Amino acid sequence: MMHYFMTWGAILLLALASCQPAHRSQNPAATLPWSVDSLLHANHTPTWEEAVDMAAALAASDARATLHEVGVSDVGRPIHALVLTGQPAEASTEREGVNARLKAQSDTVVRVLVNNAIHPGEPCGVNASLALASAWLAQPDHEGHPLRSASWVIVPQYNVGGASRRNCCTRANQNGPEAYGFRGNAANLDLNRDFVKMDSRNAEAFVSLFHDVDPDVFVDTHTSNGADYPYTMTLIATQADKAGPVLGPFLREVMEPALYAGMEAAHGPMVPYVYSLGETPEEGILSFLETPRYSTGYTTLFGTLGFTTEAHMLKPFPDRVQATHAFLEVLSSWIQNHGAEVKDVRRREELRIAQAQTLPVRWQLTDHRDALSFTGYAARREWSAVTQGTRLKYDRSSTWTQDIPHANRYDVTDSASVPQAWILPQAWRRVVERLQANGVNMTAIPRDTTMLLEVTWIESFTSSSRPYEGHHPVTVDSIRNELVPVDLYAGDWVIPSNQRAKRYLTEVLSPRGHDAFLVWNFFDAALQRKEYYSSYVFEDTAEDMLTNDENLRTRYTLAQAQHPEWAENPALALRWLYEQSPHNEGTANRHPVYAVPASTQP
Repeated sequence: MMHYFMTWGAILLLALASCQPAHRSQNPAATLPWSVDSLLHANHTPTWEEAVDMAAALAASDARATLHEVGVSDVGRPIHALVLTGQPAEASTEREGVNARLKAQSDTVVRVLVNNAIHPGEPCGVNASLALASAWLAQPDHEGHPLRSASWVIVPQYNVGGASRRNCCTRANQNGPEAYGFRGNAANLDLNRDFVKMDSRNAEAFVSLFHDVDPDVFVDTHTSNGADYPYTMTLIATQADKAGPVLGPFLREVMEPALYAGMEAAHGPMVPYVYSLGETPEEGILSFLETPRYSTGYTTLFGTLGFTTEAHMLKPFPDRVQATHAFLEVLSSWIQNHGAEVKDVRRREELRIAQAQTLPVRWQLTDHRDALSFTGYAARREWSAVTQGTRLKYDRSSTWTQDIPHANRYDVTDSASVPQAWILPQAWRRVVERLQANGVNMTAIPRDTTMLLEVTWIESFTSSSRPYEGHHPVTVDSIRNELVPVDLYAGDWVIPSNQRAKRYLTEVLSPRGHDAFLVWNFFDAALQRKEYYSSYVFEDTAEDMLTNDENLRTRYTLAQAQHPEWAENPALALRWLYEQSPHNEGTANRHPVYAVPASTQP
């Protein structure tokens, strides 16, 4: 079987060399050098080259499919998107981009974006998506065809660098396939932590594609880690409370129940992703908060309904592929009957964001627990011949079914007022570049000026002592806000809040957001004092200040009462006095994103 797959590249290159796109068939099933059955049942997943060749063969053989290069990966190889629509591409327009292909479709057609192999060692979606596309294109167009109700954009393999690092064994606990890619990309980044910080060229390509597609529904395909249990497919939906009062109830009460029911009927029961509260699922599971660093957290910022499929690592690879394929089929069938509802809920979400004067930027798990019916394997602890201690072992011959706690409710813990506009100095060009990549509307200030703006000071923060995805994330402990005059320069940026990216802007520009640019170290330079003082010299200056300023003496007395620790550390008291003096630079720890009050015109 492996030799069969290894020869696909050569076969497809020969086939493609003779293809004439203007004369493409609409029934390629008899001409393609692989079958849906082999994709779904072999213990093999295509290499990056093979996956691209398969997608190219589909695009060459059917006018309803086009293949596009949508960017370059960190390894220098292109990232592709396979576009499937109900309206065939004209030969004269087939080389147009993804956005042009989708614009030719009716506004009532749902747009679905499927991302595969963000972690290339988890390639279930690669096989499943190619099998899905092959099967759909094998069907002649008819009234109930899936592509009549939805256009599908499929990224065959997103993490090209990781996919190119082919190996057998880095997923130590996983049951197949026989070879696969590596989790990190060419720069050893986990791309499912990169959607806000955009350190990778992959993320640049994805963000561009995402905004070109503007998907109503997004699916990211994965394979799980963790506990053992009978289910082949588990699901992470965008956390409903974080999604907000429009998308959240639709996900929790309408869409998720339908997808779970559809999976049970079509393939077998599916459960939420098994992130155990304790050592085993019997103790309950947690729905984690997928903040905007993650794919579905990012896509939700723009009103997209997001799902992450997590096929169970210990099930045979073909079973995982078939479960992923079944989920995509169930989703497609549901969209065929409920596409108008999807379009409507996105319109209502857009209206909600447009009218919002404050938006949540931080959430916290509550003590509430839902009851979830769950079937698990009996777990026991036994003696380990390896460690000479105890070990966990699951007994697949013994199952239990009971209600387990499901921690799936989050409360808002911090919100940000939405200003009329944000002001971002041009000096912070790395942030400017990321905003522009996300289609943010920005206007350059035409001349030097001074404005009265709301400024945030970071009073207390800590930084991670160890690197995480190329950064040392910042945790903000306390902030204060104040209206102060700020000097601005020609070319600094005014960012109006009245735009489609409003929620995205609020979460990345507020210092309290889970994945704010401040958190990811883009503003670290603003958190460092540049001018200092010699204590033995400034002691005399401070004494003169207190002698000549009665108001300062009063405030200093109050501050001493509020800070008893100064008695043990007088240097802190002297620093406080320095910060009240005209010698203080005034910009240290000042968050370099300013808010335009509602009554002020930039």
